[in-house]
Amino acid sequence: MRTYTFSGTPRAIGRAFGESCRSEIHTLYGLRIDNAIAQALKYGGQIVDEARVLDVARRSLAITRDYDARGMDELEGIAEGADLPIERVLALNGLTDFRDVLSWPAAPEAPIDEGGCTALVAAPDRSATGEVLCGQTWDLATDNLPHTIAVHRRPDDAPETWCLTTDGCLSLIGLNEAGLAIGTTNIRTTDARPGVNYLSIIHQALARRDFEAAVADIVHAPRAGAHFYYVAAADGRAALIECSARAAYRQDLTSGVGVHTNHCLLPETRAIEGNRPATSTLARQARMSALSDRADLTLEDLEAFFADTSNGADAICRDDIDGLNTNGAVVMSPHSGRIFACHGVPSRGRWLDLRSP
Repeated sequence: MRTYTFSGTPRAIGRAFGESCRSEIHTLYGLRIDNAIAQALKYGGQIVDEARVLDVARRSLAITRDYDARGMDELEGIAEGADLPIERVLALNGLTDFRDVLSWPAAPEAPIDEGGCTALVAAPDRSATGEVLCGQTWDLATDNLPHTIAVHRRPDDAPETWCLTTDGCLSLIGLNEAGLAIGTTNIRTTDARPGVNYLSIIHQALARRDFEAAVADIVHAPRAGAHFYYVAAADGRAALIECSARAAYRQDLTSGVGVHTNHCLLPETRAIEGNRPATSTLARQARMSALSDRADLTLEDLEAFFADTSNGADAICRDDIDGLNTNGAVVMSPHSGRIFACHGVPSRGRWLDLRSP
């Protein structure tokens, strides 16, 4: 897995990022635009083009800057370094959300099956060391796999962070030096709108040192689309937040485990869910719940869970199934400050310590 370390102001970090990955950013932008256009048609019945995607991105620029000026400075630095217009860089970061803005209201009855992500948070009473543990798989189109990278940021004005992300993108799944771990899985609701995309939200939350401030960044963001987020802290606190674009529902995990895949679990979000859940998300939810239903869990257990290939095409770990792939996975312990990531499918990949020199 390619790994990068960037330091300085947000603008300087972004510019170095854009320069380091310029050709890869241009390639990934094209792949993701094509993917978003195809999915808007397949899952929303809408015929859209690049111009319409970029229009949503432009309408989201000012909202994003008002929400997180630091993150927007980094995005503008990426645009400068990659020699790409800022609306394209924002679209690259937020295509999952911006696609959903363009998909409704004419949503078909067909179930959505994008392979998707599987997240797990284990409260301290389920951990062998009495600390909260968390992690997830990250599934994308198989052709996105070369663009999954690790980024270590050392900003002048915020905590140091380590994350799994993609070329030219802000934080996706990560841990900061203050002991906050944050990740997400994708869901779809029909209230999507121009607004702040999920990577900007996670990036802003990872810039916090306080657990409640990070949770508030998610709950109160003017979100563009729906997502499930988790926030875990070094002191054992954990919050599970299922969001539509316009509403957020927080549940504090004080015991047991929380599992989330790619369908809405709460009645409030199910009422506006964009598509019926497909077999993949239902199977992964059930399988991970069964695997993790025991005491004394370790990070090594989580790594094994994310490598599970049971259920074939509906497995937690997907290896190029219908053009979809588990492009990476992450496990984290906020208390001990450990974060390990795997590039590609965990069933045959190697876990890397992102904090190792």
